[in-house]
Amino acid sequence: MKLRTTFGLALGLTALSIAAPASAADLVLYDALDFAGPVAKAFQAKTGLTVDVVEPGSTGETLGKIAAEGSNPQFDIVWLDGSAVMERMAADHVLQPIPAEAYDKVSFTDLGKSLIPQSHSFLPTGTSTTAIEVNTKKVQADKMPKSWADLEAFAGSVAAKDPNLSGPAYQWLAGLFQTNGVDDGKALLAKTLTNKSLSGLSSGGKVNKAVLTGDASVGINQDSAIFSKIAAGEPVIAIYPKEGSVSLPQGLGISAKTQHMDAAKKFIGFVTSAEGQAAMQNGDDTDFFYIPIIKGVNAKPGRETNIAYTHLDDQVASKHETEWKKWYKDNFVQ
Repeated sequence: MKLRTTFGLALGLTALSIAAPASAADLVLYDALDFAGPVAKAFQAKTGLTVDVVEPGSTGETLGKIAAEGSNPQFDIVWLDGSAVMERMAADHVLQPIPAEAYDKVSFTDLGKSLIPQSHSFLPTGTSTTAIEVNTKKVQADKMPKSWADLEAFAGSVAAKDPNLSGPAYQWLAGLFQTNGVDDGKALLAKTLTNKSLSGLSSGGKVNKAVLTGDASVGINQDSAIFSKIAAGEPVIAIYPKEGSVSLPQGLGISAKTQHMDAAKKFIGFVTSAEGQAAMQNGDDTDFFYIPIIKGVNAKPGRETNIAYTHLDDQVASKHETEWKKWYKDNFVQ
């Protein structure tokens, strides 16, 4: 999810010629997750190691910053939603594989084990998925959608995020194409997302707002964003489509050019500990409502965890990322 403030490095660092991050901190973290700042603060208190937390904005904006830095990356670790974008950065040699010893120390649940990429391009720290967000004051019980195809009945009143800005939205789009087929998926969206003022939103918060204000009856949204509003007492529910829901892991990746591998491994160890997971849940915004994948860690109260998952083919999704994002922008973004 998009974060609102930027700490540490300035954008002008891209002009520097050194390969190592230009920071006195032990680690430079780029992220687009609500809980990254609090986790970094808890890590610093626990270990004494300092972290510069750089939050350019949305996942798309974070990826854009990394791309702009090119062969002179200014980060040590990156923490984002979406396995496809992490796999693509690994293929582009922006990230290096997570060391095996870092994986070996993590007590993953069976769900967590299923999210480990064969390439070790990132380490999953939790997960969520995309669901149909429904305003229960606008949609009668007997009219509730049960599948992505059912959203055609709400054409013109469906809120959705732009995959060019949202990592979760791209994960959903690639998953829709995987489960429905690319041509049928494109045809379905053409019939459903007929209101560009609603289909090119930049964040899950804006989807929530559209659904809650009544501008949209339903939304396509990260389910953790929906549960944050349910916890706040808002009249929305999350419906999981019968086609299955594509898993959306949070991924921690390590820069291919980091000079702080020991600190990076310590950060991974903290994040996957009970103390680190508690920091990841100590808040009320979207990302705090993730599904834990570490043994002994429970989700926040009220957060649905019994979900029929479909796992994304990350190699296919990363291969077509530029093409499919452009198609979406051309058709559904103002």
